[in-house]
Amino acid sequence: MKDGSTDYDNYDEADEETQKHLQKEFAEAEKHGWAEGKPGSFLNRLIAHGNKKTEEELRRSGGGSSEGSTSSS
Repeated sequence: MKDGSTDYDNYDEADEETQKHLQKEFAEAEKHGWAEGKPGSFLNRLIAHGNKKTEEELRRSGGGSSEGSTSSS
């Protein structure tokens, strides 16, 4: 986690240090009402990566709706 080249796809489980760090970030996010963690934080990047991966999988399977398709009348 410290080297800045986190590979979110290739891991078995988070190590103890990472788990403790994420627990602190969860608590801070909850305290401030940040649904996806503090902007720019490790937690925020982790969630964004998961969201992007899910959206790509939905597009490939044809189950996702296209962005911008909501009407704003």
